[in-house]
Amino acid sequence: MDTDLLHLVLAALACAIALNLKLTLALRRAARRALTPSLPLQPGNALPDVDAAMLAGRGRVALGAGGAARALLFLSSQCPKCRAKVPQLSSLVPAAGAAGLEMWIVSEEPRWRLASLLRGTALATHTLRLARGDYQRVNPLRASPAYLFVNRDGTIEAAGLIGDADWSALERQLTEAGIGAHAA
Repeated sequence: MDTDLLHLVLAALACAIALNLKLTLALRRAARRALTPSLPLQPGNALPDVDAAMLAGRGRVALGAGGAARALLFLSSQCPKCRAKVPQLSSLVPAAGAAGLEMWIVSEEPRWRLASLLRGTALATHTLRLARGDYQRVNPLRASPAYLFVNRDGTIEAAGLIGDADWSALERQLTEAGIGAHAA
């Protein structure tokens, strides 16, 4: 038998074994996740203590710890509804800050994807990046466009999708206080 052909067959077998191992491990991880269902954080739950990196600059923000009241917003660059919400959020973030509410976009996506999503706005300074595991703890269902309202003690006050009744109430409060303009 030709040694070149033998080397080629051995290389193909090695690649097949490596691919099989990779697929087996991926299937094992997926099965483990399916056995431990993710439950969304609900009002009354404590926000998990996670450390987030600011998108703009090198600062870090500790979420979950007491401090300021916060609105955590979950957006995805792959979500058309999220892209449509960006201009609205751009006007609400400064109004929320004037009312004493920290508003943060929270994501696990790479910087370049977030930059694409936020292009043309000043929202990068109000965006935090989490490691995948920390993001999973804070937004286990990976819902978007979604939010968590967190009080000063780190307890979740409300959770849902941007545009629902609680979100609309926040917009109304900011508008009625004369600090923000309602954007549809």
